[in-house]
Amino acid sequence: MTEGVAISSPRPAMTPAVVLASTPADGVRVLALNRPSKRNALSQELIDVFLGHLRAASADDSVRVIIVTGSSSFFCAGADIKEISALGAEEARQRRYLEDLCTGMRGVRKPLIAAVEGMALGGGFELALMCDLIFAAHGSRFGLPEVTIGLLPGAGGTQRLTNAVGKFRAMKMILLGAPIPASEALDAGLVAALFDDGQVLDNVLAVAQRLASSSRIALSLAKESICRADDLGRDDDFERSLYYYSFGTRDKTEGVAAFLGKRSPEWPN
Repeated sequence: MTEGVAISSPRPAMTPAVVLASTPADGVRVLALNRPSKRNALSQELIDVFLGHLRAASADDSVRVIIVTGSSSFFCAGADIKEISALGAEEARQRRYLEDLCTGMRGVRKPLIAAVEGMALGGGFELALMCDLIFAAHGSRFGLPEVTIGLLPGAGGTQRLTNAVGKFRAMKMILLGAPIPASEALDAGLVAALFDDGQVLDNVLAVAQRLASSSRIALSLAKESICRADDLGRDDDFERSLYYYSFGTRDKTEGVAAFLGKRSPEWPN
């Protein structure tokens, strides 16, 4: 050992932030989901951090528009299946699982825009549906595949999607569980416009800047009126009660185990 030379211990690697917040233009806050190794799945940690950033953006008078985005290949894969596997019906009900996300998004009076690249599945698609406008890449896909693991959409998917596209399109997407391409989402009115892959956020920033230059009060009141009409056609509490019930079924246990085990489920019912 050399005297007089301090030997420092290696510093532990910093854990990447699961949500990245930035302000790339005046009045525009971008919240980017950042769990690339998990396809931006909605862990409770990610939801908590996201809601913290959302509250901060909502309270900041300099922020007029909020953009929610993900990565180039995945907007969001949905709920974290490993966390779901540990939840039974009663625990899901007591935790009010995903209700915090729904309530937090509904409480934002500023325009919310989803900028979607890649896949938006399950709770990820529901997160996009909670926004006021959805813009997407030509190569993106949207789906609610929960039935394939013995569950149903529980963050407003059965309600918002039905309001947006009608009963039969919603039945097709939810009962079959197969994602639809961006072109079909555009035809259904879910998506406001499509852009080239890798160019969505840049184009959405231009839209957001246009909104940021508009009357703050007029935008807020118009949004509130439209959301009120949408709320009248939904029963989120009923959906959520069925969602929590499904957590206690043997089909959910088998479906989640099959998903995690990368095998086909053998439904007990």
